[in-house]
Amino acid sequence: MQSATITYKLFRKTLAYGRRRSYNPKDPDFLDEDPLSSRDSSPGATSSKFSSLHTAERQLTVPRTNIEREHGSEESYLDPLGLRVIHRPSANRRVDIIFVHGLGGSSRKTWSKHGDPSLFWPAKFLSLEPDITEARILTFGYNSNFRPGSGKNKMSILDFAKDLLYDMKYGIDEESVPNGESLCMGDRPIIFIVHSMGGLIVKEAYMQGQNDPAYAAIIKAVSSIIFLSTPHRGTNLAEALNRILRVSFVANPMQFISELSAGSQTLQKLNEQFRHIAPRLQVVSFYETRPTSVVGAQVMVLEKDSSVLGYPEEVSKPLDADHHGVCKFDSTSDPRYVAVRNVLKSLVGKAEKPNLEDGIRDVESSAQIGFEDFLSVYETPDSDYSFFRDRWVPGTCEWILDHKAFMGWVEDRHCDPRILWIHGNAASGKSILSSFIIEHLVQQGLPCHYFFIRFLDRKKRTISMILRSLACQLANSIPTYARSLSHLEAAVTDLKNADYRSLWQWLFKQTLFQLEIKTPVFLVIDGVDEADSPSSIIRLLSELSLTSVPLRILVVSRKTHDISSAFLKLGKQVHVETIRTEGNANDFRSYISHEMDLAGEDSYLDEVSSKLLDRAKGNFLWLHLAVQKINSCYTRRDVEHAMESLPSGMEALYDRMSLSIQSQAKESDRRLGRDILGWITCAQRPMRVEELSDALANNGVLEIHRTIGDLCGGFVTVDHEGKVAMVHETAREYLTRRSDGECPFVINQKSTNYQLLKRCIARLADPTLRSQINRGQQSALLDYAAEAWFIHFARSSTTSPEVLETVVNFLRSLQVLTWIHVISRRKELQVLVVASRHITDVVLKMRAASINETLAQHRAIDVVENWATDLIKIVGKFGNTLRQHPDSIYKLIPPFCPEDSIVYQQFGRKESRALHVSGVASNTWDDCLARFSLEKGAVASSVIAAGSRIAVLANVRKTAHILTYRAATFEEQRRITHPERVFKIKFNKLGSLLVSYGYVTTRVWDMATGECIKVVKNPPKRPRPHTLMFSPDSSTVLVGSEDRCVRSFVLDDEGNNEWTTKVQIDEQTLENTTLNFPMCSALSPDGNMIAFGYRGHPVTCWELEPPMLVGQCNMILEAADMTIQDSTWGEVFQLAWHPLSIEVVGVNQVGLLFKWDPYEEEPNMTAHTGADHFTLNRDGSLIATGDAVGTVKILATADFSLLYNLSSQDPISYLSFSTDSRRIYDIRGAYGNVWEPNTLVRLADSSEYPDHNSDMYSETESLAKFSLNTEHHFARVDSVISLSGQSVGPLYCYGTEDGVAVLGEVGSGRVCELERLKSYMSIEQVAWSDDGRLVGLVDLTGRLSIKRVTRIGGNRDNWQIQHEFDIVVPPNKGHIAQLIFHPVGNDLLASTPTTLFSINLQSQVLREAPLPPSIGIVKWICHPTTVEFLLGFGTTSVSVFSWETLQEVQAYEYFPPRTSDYSLHKSQQHSHKDNEKLGRLFSNVDSPHVFLEISHSEKSDKFETQYLVFDVTGLRLGSAAEGRTGVSEGDIPYTLVPPDIASRIREPLAFLSHQKLVFLDVDRWICTWRLPLLHPARPRPQRVRSSDAGLMGIEQYYFLPGDWVTANEAHLCTIMPDGTLLCPRNGDVATVQSARLRK
Repeated sequence: MQSATITYKLFRKTLAYGRRRSYNPKDPDFLDEDPLSSRDSSPGATSSKFSSLHTAERQLTVPRTNIEREHGSEESYLDPLGLRVIHRPSANRRVDIIFVHGLGGSSRKTWSKHGDPSLFWPAKFLSLEPDITEARILTFGYNSNFRPGSGKNKMSILDFAKDLLYDMKYGIDEESVPNGESLCMGDRPIIFIVHSMGGLIVKEAYMQGQNDPAYAAIIKAVSSIIFLSTPHRGTNLAEALNRILRVSFVANPMQFISELSAGSQTLQKLNEQFRHIAPRLQVVSFYETRPTSVVGAQVMVLEKDSSVLGYPEEVSKPLDADHHGVCKFDSTSDPRYVAVRNVLKSLVGKAEKPNLEDGIRDVESSAQIGFEDFLSVYETPDSDYSFFRDRWVPGTCEWILDHKAFMGWVEDRHCDPRILWIHGNAASGKSILSSFIIEHLVQQGLPCHYFFIRFLDRKKRTISMILRSLACQLANSIPTYARSLSHLEAAVTDLKNADYRSLWQWLFKQTLFQLEIKTPVFLVIDGVDEADSPSSIIRLLSELSLTSVPLRILVVSRKTHDISSAFLKLGKQVHVETIRTEGNANDFRSYISHEMDLAGEDSYLDEVSSKLLDRAKGNFLWLHLAVQKINSCYTRRDVEHAMESLPSGMEALYDRMSLSIQSQAKESDRRLGRDILGWITCAQRPMRVEELSDALANNGVLEIHRTIGDLCGGFVTVDHEGKVAMVHETAREYLTRRSDGECPFVINQKSTNYQLLKRCIARLADPTLRSQINRGQQSALLDYAAEAWFIHFARSSTTSPEVLETVVNFLRSLQVLTWIHVISRRKELQVLVVASRHITDVVLKMRAASINETLAQHRAIDVVENWATDLIKIVGKFGNTLRQHPDSIYKLIPPFCPEDSIVYQQFGRKESRALHVSGVASNTWDDCLARFSLEKGAVASSVIAAGSRIAVLANVRKTAHILTYRAATFEEQRRITHPERVFKIKFNKLGSLLVSYGYVTTRVWDMATGECIKVVKNPPKRPRPHTLMFSPDSSTVLVGSEDRCVRSFVLDDEGNNEWTTKVQIDEQTLENTTLNFPMCSALSPDGNMIAFGYRGHPVTCWELEPPMLVGQCNMILEAADMTIQDSTWGEVFQLAWHPLSIEVVGVNQVGLLFKWDPYEEEPNMTAHTGADHFTLNRDGSLIATGDAVGTVKILATADFSLLYNLSSQDPISYLSFSTDSRRIYDIRGAYGNVWEPNTLVRLADSSEYPDHNSDMYSETESLAKFSLNTEHHFARVDSVISLSGQSVGPLYCYGTEDGVAVLGEVGSGRVCELERLKSYMSIEQVAWSDDGRLVGLVDLTGRLSIKRVTRIGGNRDNWQIQHEFDIVVPPNKGHIAQLIFHPVGNDLLASTPTTLFSINLQSQVLREAPLPPSIGIVKWICHPTTVEFLLGFGTTSVSVFSWETLQEVQAYEYFPPRTSDYSLHKSQQHSHKDNEKLGRLFSNVDSPHVFLEISHSEKSDKFETQYLVFDVTGLRLGSAAEGRTGVSEGDIPYTLVPPDIASRIREPLAFLSHQKLVFLDVDRWICTWRLPLLHPARPRPQRVRSSDAGLMGIEQYYFLPGDWVTANEAHLCTIMPDGTLLCPRNGDVATVQSARLRK
């Protein structure tokens, strides 16, 4: 109010002055430079208040005579506009330097002292400086004139910025080049030097350009910005200036001046956006220190805090000059010029020349790009820093700089980490002190990174977010660390869902701790007491003893018992010092002196100050609120009354504030104030003003800022970024505590959360929401409602029928899909998982409380429970597709959900006409996500995971294959062959290296290339390896063997290719024990200890250097568990170390799981699990076990409580967790499974929200609540290995591995069994006749069986199966590879690699014809237009055979290229045959085209696949009786599918009508691509350019879930002629009918 009064007085006085003056349009009467004082308007921001505004009033009306000493009358208007070159180096330029002037300035006069051209320092001084002379120097001019006669200027800062961008891209250098040439901006680094408003224009141009592809390359070249007195936060004087212009009749108001107003949306948005990209730039800010002389008055136009951004990496420096002098210099010896020149030289020196040949930028700068996305850091801590920094008052906090402990912490240059703990009471100004320390460190040029923990923001109080943010800041400032994280990015698949322990391991222990950094790195963590688990943060810091990086960590918090205890333990491992702050008296005096705006003599002011100091009692917040109260007084009596009414202590003060809310005259005002406080108190994060306004929309709030100030009693503040929050955390605690009858105002959390829940759901249930999203016009509250409604549901009353009804109505509506759509558009699917977890909590509470629930309540709870399950499964099954296609949730996902799922029941049935799925045996969700299948004869022995990779070890006779898969999609990446039997494999922690221990050699593989980088000979006696690992830094490989030796080798030691014995352990035989070779052993995570498990001997633990027995584990077994009655030691089969503690976990012969501390004599804990194998997850919180009957169990490590139980088929030989602990991989002989239980998914995503934060789980007794049902059963699967569908009907037939042939019908599923072999020999081949009446089956023995299928009595649901005959192909002829019915005749072709067999279906006569040896491996197909002939396609030629004679008639050669640009001579063809593999072969249903898939083996067993389309109309077939001509007929023409199409194909499926190729793409979409016009009879292959028929021709129809089309099933998928997809799945065949794809 006071500020508005002053502005109004200024307006009136200046208006009167203007009217008194005579007007001369040629005599401008305002400053040629920006006269505005840019002050921060946020609460607590410093200002000189009345005096500065009053003198600024006079400044706005300076007569022209004062200005003419600096500029001519009209000459400034002659300075050129646009981008102009003022200096061009003689040789190639090194950088571009661009000068941009400010408000009222011009492109040359702004930079010239007294307007003297000889003092135009950018051209006259800089161009002569060494190094800088190699730069091209330019100025940018724009019309920022606001003087009388300047006319109406509607330009805005955005318009000026666009002009700058346009000139940078299209500008022509006409000054220094005679004929003019393009400026070519962007091929050299760009440095901006900007004054006043010019800095805002450059910031806006940077933001606009980086989001516009046309300018992105230019903006990418911007490396630095030097700000000279730039008003970053606006000013109240801008509004006054525009009012003067509006009414003075000498000029017009300007939009660009309005945008400089304090609190303008333009500046707020610009600052918020710019702070996120500022870390990529080198920012230097110079600020004025002298007042500007105006008509005898001295005015500080810009204070320091207005000219400095306050970013961590910003360099700021004062200049001994006023607002004009900061950009004008007398000579090259002017100290101010020297300061600017020196920093400019430094920036020019750092700017690297871009590589003109390939455009590759410096590795360090490129490494910085993208870490925000990789680390999921979408908000920098700068806003929190600014929030507290703006509350700092000059003269306060300076005592810390002289404190001995602080000085030692800052000045210590040793390489050991050091921690400083500053603690104090609540509201004592600790966070402001933190911001002061951060600014001090930055001003000293020290690398400082920080994080402010905010309790009101649930994400900002998780350890995970703290670690991510600090790592992101470090990566953007330390190039070596950035490079290390780049390697990590290539190895780790998903950091977003990683728990904090994994993040600490990856981001710090394995990367930062390993670097050679000699200069101190400062980290400030403020508000640790507000974190979810403060003691966990401090426990992490204890591991700083493992590094020599000189980390200087400042921890700021309240002093609690837990934190004090944790620091007491921490001090024994790391250097820790403590400073206690309880409100420094000098700070309080400085604050009062600066902030108290009270007139009067000094003695009176001192008296008031003394009273405030006495009553503050060290509480800064109390003092802040008291000063605000005093400032609202107008008389001494008011001051006395305020002092008397101010209660002592925060409790009493809060009571008084509460009473002010209750004392509002209108009930509607009291209710509105309560609503605002309810939102701010119970909201899950600080809300933006726009969000709060939307939340209160029903109240019709007109002006939210004034409403908050008037109705909320001072409890709520709005910061300069427009975020609404409580004045302090203690205020929230006060308002939410339980009422004791004396508190005047209390927020009931349950009822308030219900009100917030209703508002959130109302926003999500808006029927127009979907159209709003599509138009990009969503409401402000939508994002908050989408991410928080379920939390408010969980915090509402679980016994309230109204709460349940509200949620159930929403979950039963179509709007629940719109909510999922909103979340998917944001690519934050973990929100759905977290929602499931909160909803599960509510269900558990409701089940416990609903003793006498009604049927309606029971059904309602069922709806909620079913949605809790379905949300988890939607993410697991459809997550990747939802991220790419969020709108698929409406039409494409529901039909693929199980019939019993609530998604299908509510939405899937409605979509069955457009998309119908049938044939799926299970009607409920299962936990199997994918399956690994191996080739015949291969036996898998282990599966491991690290980073983004999964590796499966499979031995085939005497050769080992290591199959690697992508962890996200389970697609096979490559196969690594170790040419001997391999016993063990192990990843390093990042998954970038893998070691395989074989019978003769051990090999290390680079997983990025698949190449072997080291081979080491194993010891001569061939001891079996028990435990294998990389050292923590991946430099050394260690192995513990059955001979009790620990050996190692160093990867970089090229001269040593043998194991080095590190230690030999000699066990001592104990009484009543038998000492043999150990059954198992395990190395500790740091490689310093080893544990051995024996049969008939206790488990032992040894230190390795020097060898020393640590302890023995004596397990007392029950008599029934003893295999030898005299022994009580048991037989231990497996051991493993806990990853984060000194504990050993093991299992013995009876499935007894135990946990043992090596320093104790007996196990800490045991549990009978029946397990044969077990594994621990990355942080050791979970154990998964497997047994011989196929049961998987998940237990909590802390207490061995059962969290999950799965019964399935086949013995488990190995199992492991995924890196994010969301999944379990197991091996069961010839195959493996991927399981994703709901329990694991909920646990893995528990780090996002404080209620369920993995940071807080030191004990795991509460983990069971993450699973509603722990018992799960997975039916035995008889794998489908052959499949074929009718060409004229709805039937299909498939054969299984156990010898069962099944008949199925599209839309109905399984009809009956055609055959079940007692021998269990697999059904290898299935084929239908063209009329759909006969089906041929071939089993593994070579027996061919013919069945006739007929419909009974026209009933479409009844089918009769008639066995026709069997015939056996001689086994010496090879296995039958294909069955083909003659299209119109009575013959059936059966092909083996060496022979063709023809069976007459009427006479059952078998004819055979040997194949010529030259043909090689071929695939057969009927000629699509000439039915008398067969076509046999090989890798280099096609052979034409006669059906009648089974003899070759013609042969044509073709030569498929290996890539689109690669070809070989025909003489090289045969050398490539062995590396080639034939894939799919099929023909078009209505044209003479044949499709062939050929794969060529590249390095590391990777296959490059290409697709060829042949037109066979040009084949000269002749007569079938003529036989082979004996010569090749030349080349057969073909079309190569373009590379951009081929790269999208995972499995080609069929040709449909109109030359449409149907295929399954790499993202599991069923797609079509229309073949271009084909030109036959060309002598060489026709190549289709991507531009002719590229990706634009692909049409997508639907996608398949993540657990469909696994590696062993994808090749069996096929499309029937009507477009129906047949897809094997879990021992059945699913069918998918799409109306769009149907003929």
